[in-house]
Amino acid sequence: MKKRYWISAIVLVGIGLAGFSRLNKGEQITEVTVGKTERGDITSTVTATGKVYPEIEVTISSEVAGEIVELGVKDGQTVEKGDVLVSVNPDRLEAQVLQQEAALRANKSNASEAKARMLQTELDLKRLNNLFEKGFATQEQVDEGETNLEISQASYQATLSRIEQQEMQLKEANDSLAKATTFAPISGTITSLSSELGDRVVGTGQFEGTEIMRVADLSQMEIRVDVSESDIVQVKIGDPATIEIEALPDQEFKGEVTEIANSATGGNNSSDQLTTFQVKVRLIEPSAQIRPGMTATADIKTKTVTDVLKIPLQAVTVRSKDEVAKQLGETDDASEKPKDEQAENESGDRSDRGGPPGNGSSTRRKDSLERVVFVYKDDGTVELVRVKTGLADNRSIEIQSGLDEDQQIVTGGYRVLTRELENGKAVKIAEDKKNDKSKKPAQ
Repeated sequence: MKKRYWISAIVLVGIGLAGFSRLNKGEQITEVTVGKTERGDITSTVTATGKVYPEIEVTISSEVAGEIVELGVKDGQTVEKGDVLVSVNPDRLEAQVLQQEAALRANKSNASEAKARMLQTELDLKRLNNLFEKGFATQEQVDEGETNLEISQASYQATLSRIEQQEMQLKEANDSLAKATTFAPISGTITSLSSELGDRVVGTGQFEGTEIMRVADLSQMEIRVDVSESDIVQVKIGDPATIEIEALPDQEFKGEVTEIANSATGGNNSSDQLTTFQVKVRLIEPSAQIRPGMTATADIKTKTVTDVLKIPLQAVTVRSKDEVAKQLGETDDASEKPKDEQAENESGDRSDRGGPPGNGSSTRRKDSLERVVFVYKDDGTVELVRVKTGLADNRSIEIQSGLDEDQQIVTGGYRVLTRELENGKAVKIAEDKKNDKSKKPAQ
């Protein structure tokens, strides 16, 4: 009797050990992290990097060629509109003025002589007419006197025309001489000084001209950033922006989009992979520490929705419509598809979930995919739920339909969400690693 009892006990223990061994060798329950649906605001942003520039910057060049004989400013100096910036030695222009003045005096002298001759011929003609009436002069003499008068009048008028022309040439010479001195066109700061005293410069009269300096209004600054073609359609004039200057890492500045380029600034050649558009963002309250050329990043706020249902961005994943329908038990058509088609779908699914792309997977149509979320249920399983999404930012995404407020949803990990989870699968919530660390004894 005792022997039979011990045999039964040994059998029961063996069965228990075998079951425990099989349990240890079985599949472990998947660990997941969870979050909750909640209501809040979402702001969509476009981030781009660029450089700081003054909104108004004027390049200063001399209108005449010559040697710089006066340079009364330094780099970084503040100037007022009308201040003398640079003077170019106008040797040739001064000579031209003297030459025109001399020619004008000569023409005026010639005009005086021509006028005197004209007056004398008028007197001569008058005397001949009196003699002709008395019979002491012939008609031929009178006609000759009239001809001489016409010639003297024409000569006088020609000298007057030459005087007028010479006065215009003298005015042009004086204007050119005046252009030898360049004045500040705006009030601002010298941001670049390219020439020095004694340098010879080319004028802008016939050529491009030598850049001598630049004057900028540093009270109005802007960030010029390059926005990709996929994001530029979201950006609008007047969009607010948050700006960070690399040299001032602890400060943020407010900005506003003021200009959007209509033409692309990159990708014109086949070798260029990125096509961008320049966007100008004005600094609303620029700091005196900000200087032209500094590197800046602009977060342009393109759209905001308020009091919407939202979840963490990583909680949303995509699955093929066939797979979603199969997991929800809505159809069994997928099991009847030819093997080649199933292989193609599986290859596409791997690509959609972040895995390596298969042949032809890049051409899958977007309408063959659905956005889904896994809801954590009280019984420890997950439920696959179709969702309609809206606006998204860097952390959250708007849920327009499919979920309710205060539902627990699976937020990670990435591989679990994209490849492992299925409708009805048992999971457990991962322990908070931070709490685990806090429980470690201090050393």
